[in-house]
Amino acid sequence: MNRRLATVLAILLGACTGSSDTELPEGAELRLGDVSPDDMKADGVWGSALTCKPIPNLPALPNPKITISLDGLTLHLTDASVGYDKVFPVGVGQIDTEAGSYTLGDSLSYWPIKAYKKNQFYLRPSTNTACKTWWTDPDTGEKLPVFAGLPFMSWSGSYAIHGPIDNFRAPNGGTLRRGTVSHGCIRMEAADVLEVYARVKNSAQVPVWVQREPERTPVKEVDLTPPWIGAECNVDADCGFAGGFCHENPYSERGFCTARCSKYCTDKAGVTATFCVPDPDAAGSGMCMNKVSTVFGECRTLDQFEPMVMGRFTQPTVTATVCMPGSRGEIGDKCFFDTDCKTGNRCGAAGGGQPGICTQSCTRYCPDVAGVPATFCVNDADLGGPSCVRTCTPGTNAPECPAGTACTLRGRNGEPATQKYVCEPI
Repeated sequence: MNRRLATVLAILLGACTGSSDTELPEGAELRLGDVSPDDMKADGVWGSALTCKPIPNLPALPNPKITISLDGLTLHLTDASVGYDKVFPVGVGQIDTEAGSYTLGDSLSYWPIKAYKKNQFYLRPSTNTACKTWWTDPDTGEKLPVFAGLPFMSWSGSYAIHGPIDNFRAPNGGTLRRGTVSHGCIRMEAADVLEVYARVKNSAQVPVWVQREPERTPVKEVDLTPPWIGAECNVDADCGFAGGFCHENPYSERGFCTARCSKYCTDKAGVTATFCVPDPDAAGSGMCMNKVSTVFGECRTLDQFEPMVMGRFTQPTVTATVCMPGSRGEIGDKCFFDTDCKTGNRCGAAGGGQPGICTQSCTRYCPDVAGVPATFCVNDADLGGPSCVRTCTPGTNAPECPAGTACTLRGRNGEPATQKYVCEPI
């Protein structure tokens, strides 16, 4: 049994005897995750890391709510009672690739969701602090002031919302890398975590909903303003950056923001780099696409994209792995042909130039895959009879469902009394 799995089992056994979601030992620390080697030098020269950063004087929200999207890399703070609505960029847990691990295929931040079988958590005054400084390495006992005197808000035991970690000696508290970077905590820009703390500090209990998929409203994905390369869009005006325009994605049936390029693209600090590739829909033109990197987990932040090796526009011998329109091929993903789907799956309900979804035949049960929504066996004529489909949550606008599908309540094939909400072709 690997160490992480053993730890998980020990904590779960402890959870069986308690009812809270803070069963990690008192004072336990998560490992940091992805950090710069320079930031890990314990040389005793801490700069501004030991200075508590002042909490801004902002109006507190009377009824704040937080939604965290692990794949969308967003923290969404709202209060409907006063019309407050703001989206912040975040760094989340790395994608777990350890064989046999409890969160294999998911962000390490997904651990509390899987362990406690819920998405709803809470911030409380007793688990928040306005100024946290020191982190203790759980393996060596070494202490480093990586939290830089910024707020630390626990939403599930040692899983917390805190500052950026990178360059923690800086006067402003550091710099965020928006991506899959931590060992489970939610990292924010220093100014952003200070604002969130100021807005919620007076609340006795702040609901924190944590989900895998990007958050959606009834009409659009929740994202930053202004958006950046890869963001969902409907028209060119949605892409509010120099040269930005809205490009069709035939798989998602939704648009994505990109920009024209001849050889190179302009990158933006704190987010994944981009790469200029030929536009398959505009001969002789290049477009900027997100590069796949260790902090940009398998293109899963984007709707119906997959990693592809592409040659640079006008310089095809220079290649990079970038996120291009396509299908991951799992049950519920969009497709045009059977070859778009993983082995064992087929493309159902495609035709007439319109995409279908990856599925497979079933009698009663379907195979689940780590890192994607659970599946369910239904009898669907459009898919050719009893077929596997993806489950969904209508209460959060069904972010699991791609365009062209609806989240509907269906009974299991051969067992109609057992019902779940699933994504089915419209």
